[in-house]
Amino acid sequence: MHWSFLSYAYERGLRPDSGGFRKVWEVAWALQTLGHTTRVFYPGLPAFAPLRDVPSTAYPVVDRSLVRPITAQVSMALATLGAARQTRPDVVYLRTHINLLPRPIARTVRARLVVEVNADSLQFLEQERAPRWKRHLFERVERINLRGADLVVAITPGLRQMVVERYGVPADRVCVIPSGTDPDHFAPDAAARCRRELGLDPARPTVGFVGLFYRHQGVDTLLEALARLRERRPDVAGLIVGDGIMRRTWEAHAERLGLGGAIRFTGQVPYARVPVYLNAMDVLAAPFTGDRGETSPFKVLDVMACARPVVASELTSVRTLAEDSDALTLVPPGDASALARVLGDLLERPERRAELGRRGREYVCRHHSWRRLARDLETSVRSGSEVSAR
Repeated sequence: MHWSFLSYAYERGLRPDSGGFRKVWEVAWALQTLGHTTRVFYPGLPAFAPLRDVPSTAYPVVDRSLVRPITAQVSMALATLGAARQTRPDVVYLRTHINLLPRPIARTVRARLVVEVNADSLQFLEQERAPRWKRHLFERVERINLRGADLVVAITPGLRQMVVERYGVPADRVCVIPSGTDPDHFAPDAAARCRRELGLDPARPTVGFVGLFYRHQGVDTLLEALARLRERRPDVAGLIVGDGIMRRTWEAHAERLGLGGAIRFTGQVPYARVPVYLNAMDVLAAPFTGDRGETSPFKVLDVMACARPVVASELTSVRTLAEDSDALTLVPPGDASALARVLGDLLERPERRAELGRRGREYVCRHHSWRRLARDLETSVRSGSEVSAR
């Protein structure tokens, strides 16, 4: 089959090789290794470049606030339709966002439309205090795209239930395929060596976080936990990797807690360097807020691939990952005391950290590699085609 992947970077200031921006490239590459042909359409913006060795097309974008999404969507459509004259796609794939054109594109080129749902976007927009008109617009567009899709890929069972109940998509058109990671890229390394490479004290115990700085990441809880932990272990350091709208707020919070000399905010780092930062940490936290909703976070899987222990908030979808892998330690969301206690316990028990890390890496290598998930996607699309044919 030939697949067209539509990628649109909708948040200015974020690295184009992070999170969901990278996923379409990883899936396209993995499908290519299985014998499919793929093409990724991505925005021709500064710093954007192919992230995997797959055929790709950059579409032009006027990088100004109001016209940016309009020009991106129109250019994406024209580029996809133009390429279809040479090679007609069997599948058009996109991650859900405000864009009404993918469905007409797929129908015009007689391709199946596959839409990925990676979060409860309405809940996310409410958490980020988006204006009412934006939430209403997203709900209307998402409803049209999901009900018009030939297949919806939800990354958790809870999101599948949301798609069926909120938008009325038939259950047999929604499958669950979780997030993935690249175990070859995210491989274990010695913490002391990585800390030395980053200019950190190789002997200093380090607790960290990696991710985009949204409110639901709960980094403020981690900062409070670090302040409590340092009352007993003043040698502990914090390493906070990422960037986003909450950075100034969380940096100021760290200063108020007296963590200024013990914590380092790095900003976003290049994808190629992320494993060095992950491996520089003894324990990582994923302190999601209680209203985070459904998630299958890339970074938790990346951390597990690096054989590092993770302490995460006990949300429904995270609990499932913890039970399946037997590699995560869960604490109540927003409970800084519990988080500090568990982090301190793991720092005192290197054998326990090593065992959790081993379990985590083994689990993601078996179940969450991009190739494994591409096979699941291939199977779901072929099964859907057979159902349509009957």
